[in-house]
Amino acid sequence: MWNITYDLNKMVPPIKSGYEFVKTIKLFIPHKEIGLKTLVRKEQPLPIFYEAILKLIDCKCNEIIYISEIIGVEEEILNDVIGEMSRLDLVYVKSHIITLTPKGKIALSELRKTVIEKEEINRIYINSITGKIVDLKQSAKKPTYKNPCLDEVIKITDEFITSNFNNFNDYYQKRQEEYEGKGQHAEIKNEIYQIIGKEYEELCYSEEKAFVYKNIRDNDLIYQCENDPENVYGNTLARQISNRTGTRNFLDMIFHIDKYLKTEVEIDTVKKENTEKLIQAIGNSSHKKDMEEIEKCYFADRYLLEKEYMDILVYIRNIKPSEIIISSGSLFELLEHNVIAALQESLDNTKVSIMCDTKDKRVKQLKGKVMNHKLKKKNKIQWLEIEEINETNIILYPDCAINIKYLPIPVGKDYLNQEVAEITFNNEKVSQLNNKFAKVFGTHTNNQV
Repeated sequence: MWNITYDLNKMVPPIKSGYEFVKTIKLFIPHKEIGLKTLVRKEQPLPIFYEAILKLIDCKCNEIIYISEIIGVEEEILNDVIGEMSRLDLVYVKSHIITLTPKGKIALSELRKTVIEKEEINRIYINSITGKIVDLKQSAKKPTYKNPCLDEVIKITDEFITSNFNNFNDYYQKRQEEYEGKGQHAEIKNEIYQIIGKEYEELCYSEEKAFVYKNIRDNDLIYQCENDPENVYGNTLARQISNRTGTRNFLDMIFHIDKYLKTEVEIDTVKKENTEKLIQAIGNSSHKKDMEEIEKCYFADRYLLEKEYMDILVYIRNIKPSEIIISSGSLFELLEHNVIAALQESLDNTKVSIMCDTKDKRVKQLKGKVMNHKLKKKNKIQWLEIEEINETNIILYPDCAINIKYLPIPVGKDYLNQEVAEITFNNEKVSQLNNKFAKVFGTHTNNQV
C-alpha cells in the first residue's frame, strides 16, 4: 500500500445529533473596510521651554518682561510662545500678568500637554453581519467560484458611526497599544476627540468554513459555522438563501444536475462500519500504536471522508500506480490545478486515461490545461469525451478504485449536490473495473492525442 501523508483529522466533520452531515462549504462574510476623518486629542511630553515658563509662573514670576530676562529670550518671541500656550489653555494672560489655568497646573505636575489635531484612521474593518469592529489578517475582494456569500445586514451610515463612537475609540486605543508593543510612539497617548466623517468605504470578505447538515426526520437543511458559537452566520445563511443570489452560489440549477436526479445509493453496512472505525481511530490517535490501527482501518473497503479523494489524487506520487483512469461527469471540479500537476508529474511511470462528459462546456478549457503543449509526455494521456456520465470513477491500478455518486438535494428551485464516495482495495474488483474502462478507451483509439 502507501504511506498516509495527508491530515485525516481535518476531514472528519463535527457530529450533530439527529442530523446527517452533507458537505462542507466555504462561506464568505461581508465586511466594510473604512477610513475615518477625525480630530484626535493627543497627549504629548511637555516641551522643556513650556516647562520652564510654567515653573516660573508657578513661582509668581508671572510677567513677560521678567520671564524674558530670566530665560534670555526676546519678548517678541516669548509673546508668540505665551500666545500658543494660551490657545492650548495652559495659561491665562491679562494686563501682562500670566496665570496658570487648571489645565496648566495639571500639565506642570505631569509634564505633559494636550493638543487636538486632524488625523485619518484607515483600514478599519467592520463585520457587516454583526456590526463589530474586527482585525482581518486576510480578506478577499469577492467570493471564489461556486461559494456563497452573505448579503450585508449592517450599513455603515453616519448614524452607525456616531452610535459606535466609543467602539471606534477603543479600537484606536488598542492600535496604539500594539504600536507601543513594537516600540513606536511609546510616549504618546491619543484618543479620538471627534469623528468628522468617512474618508472611504470598500467591500471585502472573510472566509469561514460552514457545515451543511440534513435533518434525518424531515430532510431540512441547516448550516453551522466554525468559530461561531451563536451560529449567527449559519442562521443568516438560512434566512437569506431563499431570496439572495449570492447565498445560492453553491447550489446547482436543474439543467446542470438533471443527469444525477435518478441516482440511488444503497448504504453498504460493512463499508459504513469500516468508516466509523476509521473515524474512531483518528479521534483516539496519540501514539505510534494508534497509527497502526488507523492504517488497518484506512486500507479497508469503506466510504471516503469528505473530499479525501482529492488528497489521494494530489499524492499520487506516493502511490505510484502503473495506470490511472478517471471518468467523471464533474471533471472540472475534480481536476483542480494541483491535481493536474500531480497527474503530469506521474507520466514517467504511469499511463493516464481521462473520460469526460460532452455536455460540460468547460471541458475544452480543461483539456488545454491537462494536455499542455509544453508537456513532453502528453502522448501518454488518453482523452475521451462521451455523453451522460452520471458518476465519477477513479482507478489507480492496481492499488485501489474510487466511486463517487451524486445525490441532488432540493433547496427551493435549485439543488445541493451531495457526494457519496467509496473506495475499494480489493485487487479483483480493481482489476475488473480497470478492464471495463480500458475496453471503452480501446474502442476510441482515434481520440488518443
